[in-house]
Amino acid sequence: MERDCFISYSHKADIPLAEAVEKGLCAIGRAWTRRPALNVFRDTRSLAASADLPGAILKELERSRYFVYIASPEAAASRWVREELRFWRDHSDASARGRFLIALSAGEIHWNDSAGDFDWDRTTAIPDDLRGTFRTEPLWVDLRSFREGNARSLAPGSPFRDKVVTLGAAIRGCSKDELDSEDLRQQRRARRLRDTAIALLTTFALIASVSFVVALLQRDKALARARTSASQALAARAVQIAGTDPRRAAQFALYAEQVDPTSESLSALAQAVAANAYVVRHFQGGSGTVASYTGSGGGTPTRVAVSRDGSTLAYYTGFDAGDRLGTNPVIHLYDIRTRKTLPALRSEAFPLGGGIFELSADGNLLFTERAYNKIEVRDTRNGRVIQNIAASDGRKLCNACQGIKGFAMSTDGSRIAASFNEPFGDEDQKMRLAVWDSMTGKELSRTDADPGPITLSFGDAGELRAYAPEAGLSRSFDFTASAWSAARAERRTKTKSTTSTTPSVTPPDNRRIRIDAANGSVAVYDTQNHKQRTLSSFDFNVQSLSTSGDGHWVAAGSNDGAISLLQNTDPAVRHLSNDDKLKPGQISNDGRIGFRKGSKGGTDVWRLTDPQSGARRIGNLVHPAEVIASNSDGTRIVSSMGAGTLEAWDSHEDKNVIGGSLMTHGPYLYGNDEALRDMEVVGDGQHVVGMWNEGLKVVDLRTMKVSQVVDEEETGFDELAVSGDGRTVVATDPLETATVWRWNGDSGLRRVQKAKVTDEGVADLSVSDDGSKVAVVDGDSRISVLDTSDGSVVTASVAQGANSHAVFSSDSRLVMQSSDTGTESRLHFWDTSTGDSLGSWPLGPRGFAQISGTPLGGLLALTSDGALTRRSMSVEQWRSRLCSVVPDPLPKADYDRYLSGIDVAAPCRRWSVR
Repeated sequence: MERDCFISYSHKADIPLAEAVEKGLCAIGRAWTRRPALNVFRDTRSLAASADLPGAILKELERSRYFVYIASPEAAASRWVREELRFWRDHSDASARGRFLIALSAGEIHWNDSAGDFDWDRTTAIPDDLRGTFRTEPLWVDLRSFREGNARSLAPGSPFRDKVVTLGAAIRGCSKDELDSEDLRQQRRARRLRDTAIALLTTFALIASVSFVVALLQRDKALARARTSASQALAARAVQIAGTDPRRAAQFALYAEQVDPTSESLSALAQAVAANAYVVRHFQGGSGTVASYTGSGGGTPTRVAVSRDGSTLAYYTGFDAGDRLGTNPVIHLYDIRTRKTLPALRSEAFPLGGGIFELSADGNLLFTERAYNKIEVRDTRNGRVIQNIAASDGRKLCNACQGIKGFAMSTDGSRIAASFNEPFGDEDQKMRLAVWDSMTGKELSRTDADPGPITLSFGDAGELRAYAPEAGLSRSFDFTASAWSAARAERRTKTKSTTSTTPSVTPPDNRRIRIDAANGSVAVYDTQNHKQRTLSSFDFNVQSLSTSGDGHWVAAGSNDGAISLLQNTDPAVRHLSNDDKLKPGQISNDGRIGFRKGSKGGTDVWRLTDPQSGARRIGNLVHPAEVIASNSDGTRIVSSMGAGTLEAWDSHEDKNVIGGSLMTHGPYLYGNDEALRDMEVVGDGQHVVGMWNEGLKVVDLRTMKVSQVVDEEETGFDELAVSGDGRTVVATDPLETATVWRWNGDSGLRRVQKAKVTDEGVADLSVSDDGSKVAVVDGDSRISVLDTSDGSVVTASVAQGANSHAVFSSDSRLVMQSSDTGTESRLHFWDTSTGDSLGSWPLGPRGFAQISGTPLGGLLALTSDGALTRRSMSVEQWRSRLCSVVPDPLPKADYDRYLSGIDVAAPCRRWSVR
């Protein structure tokens, strides 16, 4: 079926405008009893799911009569849009250029009559691909005033309708007046029929409405209960398998939150994030079945390889669809640095047990073992097979003797060595050792091997060594003479059994650590500190393990075909510098500044607001600061000397940061007997609110004068806190009541809420970034959360050894608290809407750990060993993190089991943006 027009546009900026243009073209001039006036193609509405997206779009272009280009600088820079424009430019129908229409949404279009082309010095909304394409100016309309906002009315007389009519008339081959008149006639006829129908239906609607509303409410309640039950079931399953199958746990947790956000779904997300802390990507889930064993050759093979420089991952598994037992293997490649999947490679049959599977140091060469006793050398950049090297005729060997026994390659991959069995006589074989030039396939040496297993290794300088641990003999290879040295006796060492099911790898460039895989878990072991840290877990035992040279990147594949890429550090945690060794307690609760007594007097100050760096010392307050606060970016420091005066320091403007005159002194604001107990910067950073015995006072830093005195009851205030945006101020009194004010600029503070929050005394107070929640920590370290909108309070359970300070996540859905368990510090989570405990994460070594919020939304942690870290902390960031490691939708079997009858969009749906 022919299309009337094809709409091409930028997904980054013009989706709403493109939808409005499509709607107008289809609606204007349409008879109410008929289909849309024009058959318009717009990809996000018209294009069905397809594995061949470019091919599908090309097909639609070929059958479209007109091409409507929504022009903008973003569209001109889009690779997809430019390909569509080039297709229309090179259309086989020469008259197609006359059916090219432009709707300008942003940028400039100028035509040069003398040149018969666009004025390319001033035109920004059309790409150079159309240079010289048109000899006369194509029809275009200016829609720039309609790109933003909602003024895209199709009502008669509206400016937007007039523009769309211009495009529609050109496509339909009529004048604007004809099209406009026909559309108005159809609208009048439709209104008459509509009014008649409404009059007839009103009576029936009134009769049926009550029954319908009741049924609808019952249905909605039933559906809500079903969604909640499904969410809780998915969350429970995620928590149950988080320690053994992090991939599926992440999927279940994501769907639980997607179906119905509950405390259970939050807990599942938290545990899934912890279980996947070191996972970069789960490429393939396990099959959930035991490998198919086929005699002495072993079972279904799964192999992984990481290049020494950490640039490339290669993997294959016999559990790929259509590739049982590795008879038709597909080798998958992944660029670790760019996080992009590379074109897959096809190979011939691998040996039953899997065999050699290694990458060169730079990832450009892949060495794989093929049946029988052959080594394939392939260029990963173009997929070309460079060499097929036959070690021996493995078909003449028994199954137990087939396969390469030992293998090594030089750092650059140019030389390889292998040990293997070779047929000898009619029914015998012997162990042989050979060396080849992998680029030419030339055999440099072949000789009898020492008895027992042989370990082959290349040094970084290219030297080759063969070691027979059972015989205690070592030999080195002379590449100049192409010969092995005489065997040298060495101390015998015990080696692991060749049938061991627990792979272990020591990174060649980082001998301090060892990567082990046992009982389905992959762990990194620090050989100096004798500490072990689990990176990830699998449902089945790990069959193949590989690391980069420094041990940072780790790939693992399990017996049931699961493939995961891990890294040795948590990507969600940024380790920051703390060169001056700030300690817990020396950072403000809001995480903006650090401070401590200076070695030469006064108070040294550090700024911690840069998310990329750590604690940066910015100067010294000349006088010892009893109370100190800062604005959101840490550039304005306000302090109290305890002598009745405030001092303000604009550190980003002071050129003499260390020493010199740093302060602007204010007048005496209060008597010496009226000590300032706490202070926070509020509003635009030009005011502070301080807590004195008399109550709260607001000081204008521009004049250093009190601009407002907040006179509350005579009970006074004990604790003071301000939201991250500086617009919500909260204070608690000795009666455990919290009072909430909003900052209204020049009007100062206005009270909006007051509520009783606890009966156990207030030990600490904090406010969420947006001011919607307040956390009060009582004397037992129990958290109560106040909703500032309605005054409701929920109370959480107590974490053993918890510290008094609480921190909100950037989305206010979580409240967090650190604790010292006696063996380590931990970070605990609670749901701010219910107070339910969501679990905990390890935070650092044993001892007091200070946590703080950050201006950009996250968590700053300073542990007892001086480690300063920053990590993102919100439910949306958890979802994003889990979607990055397992973006695949829930398998159909699991979806049908938990979500049958419930419509749920995939939580990790990825949109293609041009």
